Amino acid sequence: MKIVYRKLGAEDARSYRRVRLESLKNFPDNFGSTYEEESRTPKLKFETLIEESSVDCFMLGAFCEDQLIGLSGFIRAERRKTRHRGEIVQVYVVPKYRGQKVGENLVRMVVENAFKIEGIEQLQLSVVSNNSSATHIYKKIGFEVFGEQRNYFKDEGRYWHQQFMQLFKERYLEECAKREME
Repeated sequence: MKIVYRKLGAEDARSYRRVRLESLKNFPDNFGSTYEEESRTPKLKFETLIEESSVDCFMLGAFCEDQLIGLSGFIRAERRKTRHRGEIVQVYVVPKYRGQKVGENLVRMVVENAFKIEGIEQLQLSVVSNNSSATHIYKKIGFEVFGEQRNYFKDEGRYWHQQFMQLFKERYLEECAKREME
C-alpha cells in the first residue's frame, strides 16, 4: 500500500470537502468547527483556497489508491506585522490509516513547505488538550507548548481546553542539521 503526499489542487476540492466533513462528524471533540455548521456551508473556506491555489495558504493531502485519506493545511497570517507567522490547521487522518505515520508525514511536509515561503519564521498550531496522540506528533516534530486556554471551546454545557504550540524556523533547521550529522 503506497501513500502519496501532495498539495491539493482544484480537482481535489470535492474530496477535501468529503474528508473534512467526515473529520468533523466522526471526531467532533478534536475540532472547533462543527459538522452541522460546516455541512450547511455551500463552500468551505479551504475549498475556495484550494481552487485559488494560493502560495500563502495551502492544503496537503495523503492519498492511497487515489483516495484522499489525510489532510493538513497552512494559513499565513495576513497583517503586515504578522506575515512572518503561519498556522497549521485541520490535521486529520482517516482512522483506517492511523498508526502508519501518515499524520506525522503530512505535518512534516506542511512545515517544510511553509518554511520555504519567503519570510515565514514561525509556525503555530492549536490542539485540544486531551488529544495526546496529536500532541505527541507535534512535539516529535519540534513544536513546543507556549500556553493553554481553559474552556476554549464550549458546546451544550461541555468545555474543551486548547493547547497552543509553536515552532521557530531557525531552531527547526538546527535540529534537522543535527539529525543529518548523526
